Amino acid sequence: MRKWLFWICILASLFGHLTHISEFASLRLLSKLEHALYDWQITHQAADLGKPQVVIANIDEKSIAELGQWPWRRDVLAQLLDSLFNHYQINLIGFDSVFAESSDTTAIEVLDILNQTELQQQALFQQAYQSFKPQLQFDQMFSEQMAEHKVVAGLVFTQNKQANKNNLPLPLAQTQNSSLVAAQSFIANLPIFHQAASGAGFFDNPLLDEDGVFRRVPLLQQFQGYVYPSLALEMARVAKQQKITTNFAPVIQEDGLEVNQLTNIQLNGYDIPVDKQAAVLVPYTGGAYQFAYYSIVDILRQQIPVEELKDKLVLMGTDSAGLLDLRTTPFAKTVPGVEVHASIIHGLLTEQIVAPIQQLLVMQLSLFLLLSLLLILLYRINNPSWQIVYALSVLVGLFVVSFVLWSQKIYMPLASQISYWFLTSVLLIAYKLIMEHRQKDFIVRRFGQYVPPSLVADMAKSPDKYQLQGQQKQLTVLFTDIRDFTRISEQLSANDLSDLMNQYLTVMTRIIHKHNGTIDKYMGDAIMAFWGAPVDNPNHAFEAVSAAVEMQQALDKVNKDFASKNWPQLQTGIGINTGLMHVGNMGSEFRMAYTVIGDEVNLASRLEGLTKQYGCEILLGEHTFELVASSPWMIREIDAVRVKGKQQAVAIYQLCLPSNKGDYAKGIVSEFGEFLSAYRQQNWSEAVGHLRSLLDKQLVSDALYQLFMQRISGYQQSPPPDNWDGVYTYQIK
Repeated sequence: MRKWLFWICILASLFGHLTHISEFASLRLLSKLEHALYDWQITHQAADLGKPQVVIANIDEKSIAELGQWPWRRDVLAQLLDSLFNHYQINLIGFDSVFAESSDTTAIEVLDILNQTELQQQALFQQAYQSFKPQLQFDQMFSEQMAEHKVVAGLVFTQNKQANKNNLPLPLAQTQNSSLVAAQSFIANLPIFHQAASGAGFFDNPLLDEDGVFRRVPLLQQFQGYVYPSLALEMARVAKQQKITTNFAPVIQEDGLEVNQLTNIQLNGYDIPVDKQAAVLVPYTGGAYQFAYYSIVDILRQQIPVEELKDKLVLMGTDSAGLLDLRTTPFAKTVPGVEVHASIIHGLLTEQIVAPIQQLLVMQLSLFLLLSLLLILLYRINNPSWQIVYALSVLVGLFVVSFVLWSQKIYMPLASQISYWFLTSVLLIAYKLIMEHRQKDFIVRRFGQYVPPSLVADMAKSPDKYQLQGQQKQLTVLFTDIRDFTRISEQLSANDLSDLMNQYLTVMTRIIHKHNGTIDKYMGDAIMAFWGAPVDNPNHAFEAVSAAVEMQQALDKVNKDFASKNWPQLQTGIGINTGLMHVGNMGSEFRMAYTVIGDEVNLASRLEGLTKQYGCEILLGEHTFELVASSPWMIREIDAVRVKGKQQAVAIYQLCLPSNKGDYAKGIVSEFGEFLSAYRQQNWSEAVGHLRSLLDKQLVSDALYQLFMQRISGYQQSPPPDNWDGVYTYQIK
């Protein structure tokens, strides 16, 4: 690399990063990096939970089963308020929901109609009429309970024009042309509820990041010049019985327009750190269920100790997946939305909100200048190893600065600086690394005859750590074989068969190499490959399974090409197993090969053979499953067997690919697990019922269905012993 080209690249990197931080042109990759670094930081420096004052009244599955689908009748909610305040003596309650529609008044209307008939003259009817009618005025009952206690109602603002529902409560403040998020419409509660409540706040988030993660939430929104608080802010205000103070200052924008920019929000003397849009960084304390959840049914039945709820701030929300109030946070992909509000309330009450750094652009430009000076020193270091140490030290220093600032409740985005330093450091170090690479070429060539070409580049980085001598390592091995190959070969001429095999093996080999696998050998129509050697790969099981999935998917395209040539269609089975194996250069003085051997290798071969028995494409060994269990693939235990040559029973797992008849349902794992449980407990009728249900839903193949039906039929005629462990012994390979 020439020097002038090098400096052009560095200047281009500097210019691109500066345009991003100045918001002149946002770079999506840098935005994603900033989000990733923020998520990493907050997960390592989460807010202190301590003894939270906030708890959740949970609309859980148990409550829905008892009380019916949400929303419930308002008399039930009135009873809930009575129990919470009069029995449990809570501080206040906030509703993460909006009651915009009136209750069903059909029963009252029927009573009124009856009262206009001759029944009106009957004293007994009048007594019942006067007694029942008040008990059916559910909205009135709910509002009366709200009026007696500290209740914060919820409402929703939207960012698109649509018809408003009901009327908004009194605003927090009034402002025009401010920097706050301007809502376009709203959904509010019935007037009877807003009049009875102690306060109201919105629970929507118009500042959701583009990746759908809840990182910051506004405490204020404006609608037609009026300012309204969020549910969390209003609950904190009502809890402290204090006034919220908002201050704005006129600011001239670049386009010459004057905007009233928010300067601060104060609550009980606490200057809440917000940005110009009144947004706070959500002070998460961890993943889901950081706060105590109490089932509403248990609250109504008063089955919870009073001291657990006394003086608490209660948020009514839900963790039921059916109510679709699940959110993505830096900690987890599915967190009940009510917990976002709870985290903000907790942060406000404990004053743990992290503040965005002031004068952000000035601070970032200063840091860019400092990094540019440090790059000059990096350029003057001749030894590539010391260059790397120096570059990593500065990179670590940036993270340390970020952590120190965060510990002081200050957040400064550093993604642009980290990216700038990383890219330019790579450019600086590249030349010397290239020179060292040339010196190592000779060493790499010694391994070239044993190592797949796709791994040569990795070996070149540290060739001295690779060896050909035999060693024992944990690896993952894959066997794949074409089914009914003898029949296929009889249908083709020698030339066509050779072309077919060359095309098939080329496609499969490319996929294995793409996933960093080593081709051990071709055995006629079979392929043997392994992962984890000679190059260490901690994800060897994941890579092997990824390759297997792609190989099966690629087979569809291969078969389409074969069909156009009037060649037979291919079906393959794949067996994968992980375990300790012997790997190294093995053979004789006439021929050597880098290969793997061992009992775990044999098991993978047996699994490939068993795919025919179970009518499936991919079978995994137990150790492989354990290493990829958290992957997004649908994997289910399909049986426990003793294969030929092994006395110890092993669990085998099927990796389920989407079928041509329709996508597999989520129940492919759970429902088959229920079948296996019944099967192993010798509940034959229950097992058959599950199996037929699975077949009807296309969650098992015909071959798998027939296999287990034949077994069950045999066991019903000749039951296994009482100590039967559910293991099936195979006498064939």
